[in-house]
Amino acid sequence: MLNEEIIGLGDKVDLLGHFDRLYRTMIEDIAENRFFLVGIPRFSGTPMPLHIGESIHLIFYRDSGRFISVMEVVQFEKRGNVRYVWLYQKTEPIKNQRRDAFRVPTIIDVEICKYVEGMDLKLSSFGGVETIARETVTSRDISVIGVSIITGNKYEVGKRFLLKLHLLWPTNTTPPFHTCAKVMRVSSWRDSGKNIVGMSFFGHTKEMNEYITKYVLDEQRRQLKQKKLIEE
Repeated sequence: MLNEEIIGLGDKVDLLGHFDRLYRTMIEDIAENRFFLVGIPRFSGTPMPLHIGESIHLIFYRDSGRFISVMEVVQFEKRGNVRYVWLYQKTEPIKNQRRDAFRVPTIIDVEICKYVEGMDLKLSSFGGVETIARETVTSRDISVIGVSIITGNKYEVGKRFLLKLHLLWPTNTTPPFHTCAKVMRVSSWRDSGKNIVGMSFFGHTKEMNEYITKYVLDEQRRQLKQKKLIEE
């Protein structure tokens, strides 16, 4: 790894969760080169909403550009009157110049299945796992850390599910991407009677993180190319 790709003690960083706001904080401590302690950032006096096991983006800056890494919230800590959070670095930093590369809009077919503790996500199918719902949903965005869908169902915050995401990538015959996801937020969508449900992925292997990262970046490139053709 190049020196510019290493997160250093005292670095000012931005955290991005399942809301569109960036929260600025600083690296206060580092353990085993993979665990990072940061102060819990605030906006207008309100702390950033964080939950154990949640995946978030950590963004840091170098002269050559902006870097992003997926982190997992692992532990809260209080020192005096200041609250901190330990983050575990799940992926190596990826250089990224554009904010809109983090999330891309998609229309995908999603199967929502009952979560079974300890199920092997590398299986080609969920076998006899009960399918709770299957619907074609419009995702406001999908990223390395989660997916946000628009649905007529109102799922309970904190509930965990197994998802089959029919990404149809890299080819139309590629099997669905299997992942575990936790409902992080539910809000009404306009006046449609539908809801926006934000889900955070968890339990990903290194290979799964790499796959979804490549999909997001490839989908962004495809959409940018399509937009350019339309404008021309």
